[in-house]
Amino acid sequence: MFARKTVGLAILSMLLFGCSKSTNPLSAPAGTSSVTMSVAFTDGGTAVGLRKVSSVDGADSIRIDSAIVVFDRIKFESNIDTVQVDTNANNNGEDNSDSSLIFRGPFIVHIHDTTAIDFANQVIPAGTYTGIKFKVHRMEPGEQGEDSYRFNNKMNPTSSDSAVTNYSVVVWGAIEKNGVWTSFELKDNQELEFKIKGNFTVNAATSQLNIALNFNMGSWFIDPETGALLDPTDMSYQNMERIQQAIQLSFHNGRGGRDMNHDGHPDD
Repeated sequence: MFARKTVGLAILSMLLFGCSKSTNPLSAPAGTSSVTMSVAFTDGGTAVGLRKVSSVDGADSIRIDSAIVVFDRIKFESNIDTVQVDTNANNNGEDNSDSSLIFRGPFIVHIHDTTAIDFANQVIPAGTYTGIKFKVHRMEPGEQGEDSYRFNNKMNPTSSDSAVTNYSVVVWGAIEKNGVWTSFELKDNQELEFKIKGNFTVNAATSQLNIALNFNMGSWFIDPETGALLDPTDMSYQNMERIQQAIQLSFHNGRGGRDMNHDGHPDD
């Protein structure tokens, strides 16, 4: 279960960068482009952020040190308005549409700061797409995933793939209560499906593109109804349900766009 607090994983924003990727390069055939998927987690100006101490109205403080999020079946859609999603069901059904448009995963993404993380590379048909459908996926025991550490040829410095077995999101950090800091490990087992809108073009004339998903983690431990901090060490059903709702909301409210000026944010 994942409690909902002001962690900052704000809704998924899709950015399209014009930079190239030197790791795992692919040679794109005619009529296609090699697309690298990335994800960035920011605090979005909220009260909680990665590796920083924040407070709300002088109350308890919370710090996020690191996290793991598992993505699955990231699909490029030509008509996102017609796409149906189920954000609460354990939907393990297969999508029988064009497999060349789907990054299958699961993708285990390790987050330690607000720097964009590359986690997958695939050749995608050239075309204009109006959005992306994706899953936040609960890893099953024994299930294999593609790890962002391995994709970027990095050693695993702290946490392993096994930490997310039976879960879709894991967060490590600390919360201050009455002047005392207490470490926490928050695990969320939700299986969720979302879609985000955003007109962008995969151009065959461009050999490589970087499409980044941008989330605001600052909302994960903020009560969406009251704006109060949610305590990730409070394991009560009501509190954990609020945290899960906050996490759902952070993925649900997304926008898409291109980053033509390469400032790390979608263009207006």
